[in-house]
Amino acid sequence: MDDSVISKYEEKLARKLGEIAILIHLARSPDGSHAYEMRSKASDILFEKRRKGMEFIHDHLKMLHDLRQLIARSDADSDEYKTRKKQIEEDMNKCPIFKYNPHIQNLINRANEAAISKDIEYINEVIEDLEHTVHEIKETSTIWSNISGIYPAIESLEKSGLIKFIKEDSEGGRLKKIYEITDVGRITLSRVMISLVDLTGFIFHVDEKHFMIKREKKQPLIINPFGKVFRKLVEDIPPDKRKKIMLHRGKHHGRPFARMFMEHGLPLPSIRFLIRHPKMIKEHLDKIESEEERNLAKEFLKTKLTERKEEIEKMLMELE
Repeated sequence: MDDSVISKYEEKLARKLGEIAILIHLARSPDGSHAYEMRSKASDILFEKRRKGMEFIHDHLKMLHDLRQLIARSDADSDEYKTRKKQIEEDMNKCPIFKYNPHIQNLINRANEAAISKDIEYINEVIEDLEHTVHEIKETSTIWSNISGIYPAIESLEKSGLIKFIKEDSEGGRLKKIYEITDVGRITLSRVMISLVDLTGFIFHVDEKHFMIKREKKQPLIINPFGKVFRKLVEDIPPDKRKKIMLHRGKHHGRPFARMFMEHGLPLPSIRFLIRHPKMIKEHLDKIESEEERNLAKEFLKTKLTERKEEIEKMLMELE
């Protein structure tokens, strides 16, 4: 496989996506925007979900690092040790996938000293996997590595008449060119977004399959956006504890812990696809083997469809 060909194509695609993100940002900016701001905001638009995922991962990493530091201490009978342990337990209560994992619980409570070394090895592997995920997200969460990289995109959009220069701003003692989106740019953006929605719907769901999901004979109870690491964590959790995980409400989304995962990796087509093909709902729900996860999927779909219904009703009222 020719990596240079792949890299060039990736760069070309990223540049085009970057131009779309610039237009979206300018469409939201009535006073215009300069290159530095465009670079930051366009990246945020494209990688917003990744950044939220980073916050989630960092919280989990901190808990594991704190636990590793705790078990390295030799003063298990001291007040300071007990205070640190209590704090870690409180943090773990917010994270059921840690709270109910027997390896992690053994390390907190030192319930089985003979297995401590294996449990330490276990969390070291989890930490390594999470840190690898953090590294990958950081590496792929920006389009332009430096400010000079965005200027060709600005030049291309200006040359095409999609954005225009309106003034220079001396903010911070340095002249910055301010651009705004044109009427042609707004029309182009709306058409591009419609085309992208149709295109991604076709690519992701052609042949009634989601290209991101590797279909196995038996799906894990919890499907999540961080690959094997969370499946590894949930493997040893007893069934009765798994049910508690499914119902847990966390600080990140104010909703069941498992549903947060499902929003990123639910093995169901998009809501838009199901609206077009309602008969497919039953077929896809039947593919979920776990009754608890299937019920959660139903609740998830009902919530999303209700949100869509409310949005449509508001739009209809605007047309009256």
